[in-house]
Amino acid sequence: MKLGVTMVTQEKDVIGFKELFSIIVIIVGTKASDMTSTLLFEHSLNAAWMVVIFSFLIILPSLLVLNQLLEKYKSKNLFEITQLLLGRKIAFVIGLAFLLYAVTKTAIDTRSYSDQLITINLPKTPMFILYILLLVVCLWGAKRGWETIGSVAFMVVPYILLALSLLYLLLFKEIQINRMFPLFGLGYPELAKASFKFTSVFSDIFLLAIMYPFVKKHKTYAKGIVSSAIFTVILMSLLLLLYALIFDYRSLDKITYPFNEAIRFVSIGKAITNIETFFITFWLLAVFVKFTVYIYITSKIFGFVFHIEEFEHTLLPITILILILGMIPENDILNIFFIKSDIVYQFKYIFLTLPFILWIFSKFKGVKTNESS
Repeated sequence: MKLGVTMVTQEKDVIGFKELFSIIVIIVGTKASDMTSTLLFEHSLNAAWMVVIFSFLIILPSLLVLNQLLEKYKSKNLFEITQLLLGRKIAFVIGLAFLLYAVTKTAIDTRSYSDQLITINLPKTPMFILYILLLVVCLWGAKRGWETIGSVAFMVVPYILLALSLLYLLLFKEIQINRMFPLFGLGYPELAKASFKFTSVFSDIFLLAIMYPFVKKHKTYAKGIVSSAIFTVILMSLLLLLYALIFDYRSLDKITYPFNEAIRFVSIGKAITNIETFFITFWLLAVFVKFTVYIYITSKIFGFVFHIEEFEHTLLPITILILILGMIPENDILNIFFIKSDIVYQFKYIFLTLPFILWIFSKFKGVKTNESS
């Protein structure tokens, strides 16, 4: 009877290609609309769109090796494979590092998006109230479960992409091609450094590896990861290139929120102006889905590390912890330019090396897959 309940639960939580594709497009693609783009422009000026491409190419081998490992040890997520190959103690340490990263990143980003909303759209709203409202909505979404999160992501992605397409069309008249130059921004060395530094932009794909058993089958997972990653790289590059072609490169590193500044240029003729609220609405939909996924995955990691099978009960405590941590920084500048840039981005070394370490141990130890066990 117990086995039957487990099977029903797992079947209910399984998502397919469309849902996985939509989740990745949202959680990674939205970074081109927040202060991540500000950091990219700071390090590479108008070549920020190229940094996204090169960063993806740098981290791509790790993603491919991780995909091979997941295919070999079917029905096991990244942490279960780590435990199988490296032992419980090392798996606990790595899981704890992932948990620290997920909690810190979620706290930083939720606070940053709240600051962005207050600075641009709701200047009279108290930060604490807005921050709580954001987290409450995301907590409510996370409690609906993995399958529901995927379905909602799939429903909102077409509208978000439609809004972005409209944004490109309306801003086309503001584009000046000569603003693309100097093509390589601050030069080749700085472009290479920035590309390596910002490989962690795609770290969310690694975090999703913990949800691998809850995707219909490996082919669906692999197809979803590859296609959504490539699509997201193109989407982010085009958005960053749009910012570069609208704003002069001398001012790019001085603009705190390029996305919000760009949509202020939008108008439809002389009669319809200031329609940035239209784009903010779809941006907010993406933000809610993004942090719903973050909170859910963070709780899932917490459940693995501390052996809590019904990890859904930890959603509320995790959200409260995120709220407390998110309120610590005095402002968004300290939050992003110090904590995120100098601390969180250091986790990229784990994402770049862990798949290869696991792959080497899998060859060395010759551990059999579940099917052959």
